[in-house]
Amino acid sequence: MRRQRRLVTSRAFPPYSSLLRFPAMVQFFRSSPTDDRRRRVLTEEVISSPAAATARNTTKNRGAARTYAPGAQRNEQPSLVDFVPQRVTMLILSVLLGVSIAAGLEAIYATGVLTIDGARLPAFDLAADGNLANWFTSLLLLQAGVVAMVIYSVRRHRLDDYQGSYRVWLWAACGIVWLSIDEGASLNESVQLVCVHFASQTAKHVELAWLCVYAMVLGGIGIRLAFEMRACKFSTTTFVLSIIVGVTAVAARMGALPIPELELQVLVEEGCQMGAGLLLVLALCLHTRHVVQDAEGKAPAKAKKTEAATATRRGMFGRKTRIDPPETPTRASAKRSDLEPADSDDEDDDAQDEDDEDANSGPHDVTRLSKTERKNLRRQQRRARLG
Repeated sequence: MRRQRRLVTSRAFPPYSSLLRFPAMVQFFRSSPTDDRRRRVLTEEVISSPAAATARNTTKNRGAARTYAPGAQRNEQPSLVDFVPQRVTMLILSVLLGVSIAAGLEAIYATGVLTIDGARLPAFDLAADGNLANWFTSLLLLQAGVVAMVIYSVRRHRLDDYQGSYRVWLWAACGIVWLSIDEGASLNESVQLVCVHFASQTAKHVELAWLCVYAMVLGGIGIRLAFEMRACKFSTTTFVLSIIVGVTAVAARMGALPIPELELQVLVEEGCQMGAGLLLVLALCLHTRHVVQDAEGKAPAKAKKTEAATATRRGMFGRKTRIDPPETPTRASAKRSDLEPADSDDEDDDAQDEDDEDANSGPHDVTRLSKTERKNLRRQQRRARLG
């Protein structure tokens, strides 16, 4: 019975080795053409699906949308600092262009060339509101405000500014932009009319109060800004000149200057306003150049005086006496090999040799021993005593 069971089991489940004898049974375990067809059908269904079509369209759109060169990317575009002129030639050309425009507007008003029926054109009439001189000054002040913001964006990254003094540039930019709006839109005159109507005050008093407010707010910012710009002498000097020219324009507007003719007073006022705006832009451009060079490490190094060299004391009758720093004598170190340790006896010998040389040196002393010979002789004597 056991033998019959073994035969039945072997016939029902033949071993794997017996499959090698029958090729037909091996073909049963291989992939058939039906399986290949099923794979092709599944592949076609996946390719024709909406998701695959959307992916293909997205890939095509990506390739077609890139119509610009790599230089058009954001990291390749110039920054705002690059638009501020920093070369000396560009600054000189910009100043000459601004002076030419201001001089042209002044000459047109003074000569009265553009006059029709005995009246000047409103665009070239410096005494009227909204003329080209006012708009030119407004544009100069707006440019100065933008340059102040550029300085603020660079200056706030300084490492040793622990007190945050760079914030004065933000206040300066806001004040300069306000002056630009006031010059272009004539806000001063509008406020004067409102105050005269509701406060029953004269225009002269209202204008004086308006100037006092400007002097307190913008004057404080200007003084603080002058201290901030003191690292660059050229920009500080130009900034102070712009303030002086601006004060002169205000004085001409208030009638404080001894100018009898009204036309000449208008020329001085508008000319000083345009000059103040031009000098302000030049001062801020010069300081931008200084700040950028300092940030890049290209600023010239300043020679710092030591504390000992600058120390002074007062002598008799209050006279200051300069104290020179103490001189520390330097002694040449003896030449030794790196393998030989330094010996204190050798240093004593060197000192004694120097004393002997000073005592026994002479111009015709030929019999005296050299330094090396004396040192060797002392070592031999020392070894003889120890031995």
